[in-house]
Amino acid sequence: MKRKAYHGRAVSVLLAVMLALAMLAGCGGGGDAQTDSGQAADSGQAADSGQANDGATSIKIGFVAPFSGPMATFTVGARYTADEALAIINADGGIEVDGRTLPVEVIWGDSESDATKASEVATKLVTSDKVDILVGEWTPATTSPVTVVGERNGVPTILANGPDTSWLEGGPFTWSWGLFFDYNKFIDEYFNGWDRMETNKKIGLVLDSHVDGVGMAEIMKAKAGDRGYTIVDPGRFPEGTMDYTQVLSQIQREGCDILVASLLTPELIQVWNQCQQLGYVPKTAVLSKGLHFANDALALGEGKGQGITIETQWSPKFPFKSSLSGKTAQQLSDEFEAALNQSPDLGLGWDWTLFDVIADVLERAGSLDKEKINQAFAETDLDCTYGRIVFAENHVGYCPIVFGQWVEDEKWGYKKNILAAGHVPEITEFSEPVYIPGYKPL
Repeated sequence: MKRKAYHGRAVSVLLAVMLALAMLAGCGGGGDAQTDSGQAADSGQAADSGQANDGATSIKIGFVAPFSGPMATFTVGARYTADEALAIINADGGIEVDGRTLPVEVIWGDSESDATKASEVATKLVTSDKVDILVGEWTPATTSPVTVVGERNGVPTILANGPDTSWLEGGPFTWSWGLFFDYNKFIDEYFNGWDRMETNKKIGLVLDSHVDGVGMAEIMKAKAGDRGYTIVDPGRFPEGTMDYTQVLSQIQREGCDILVASLLTPELIQVWNQCQQLGYVPKTAVLSKGLHFANDALALGEGKGQGITIETQWSPKFPFKSSLSGKTAQQLSDEFEAALNQSPDLGLGWDWTLFDVIADVLERAGSLDKEKINQAFAETDLDCTYGRIVFAENHVGYCPIVFGQWVEDEKWGYKKNILAAGHVPEITEFSEPVYIPGYKPL
């Protein structure tokens, strides 16, 4: 693999212990891990941090993600992207480390969308497979327990996708590095998008007692007044609630033009159906967390996804290139569509960014010594799929997030337009907002 140009930047490394709650999940030892060729991993001894494996025949990446369970929809393209990335990395035999050129392999671990299982699988990847780098992807349920395992065993660990706030609560960190979005900027983009719409600036919240719901409510309330908006908040309700009529009725009585719900897909479908049953059609609505894919928008019912808005972490219109493949967001999206016969999803950006960063880190480390790999993470300054990635002193490399809107599309049923990107100045072209069909002033 040819060495790419990069910029050096030292970042101070902080000592840390991870979340006490996540530590409870880190004691398991089971779980199946598979290589990208489908071979089962063998059991082994604990990892020796800071030492290179002189007898290594490959560079091992342990990749933990929810390949089954309710979060599995997020990982549909992970193996596809890994295959594409590894084909580039290994084209000339791999990466030179400790005077030898070794191929890179991925050993997969299924978290089953469960924090305890994520910890078990990550532990096995470290102690049995002796991976050189540990990866945890998709939501705090995976990233937090994988972080604990990496920190405890002294293995360089990179996490991806999720808000920075929940992960940082477990810091500071020594061995862990996060590719996350800034939660405050995430909420800013909501307001940036609403500022482009004609509404009465009254926002009704449908948020549960999960940490995401609690955090979103707090941040939105803190920002709303300064932005000229009013919050109508009926309060938190238990996770898994399926009857929202009382909450929605209060929001309807208050005449909110804007509805915000952050729930899993089945719950969002219930919220939207019950809005229709009550005769409440807001002028615009954010259905967050569970409506990231075109199939999710289709699941709302015929025509019911039109105009729904959501935070967006991938678009073919992103103006960046993968440092590994040299391809634009549009090219990566087109190839994804052709290979998997489905619309490109947000996983495409996260997965390519992960491999962009990992390849760059290994090249600069030039060794399987864990201290050297960890230092290379600290010095990352890379222009890649998600733009410029630099790990700050809190060990987060911030990734772009914008405000998108689902509109009907002949090819996939729905596609996302970009309405606002106030924190991503490289994006300069935006679509006109579409209002929810059937809206009537209250």
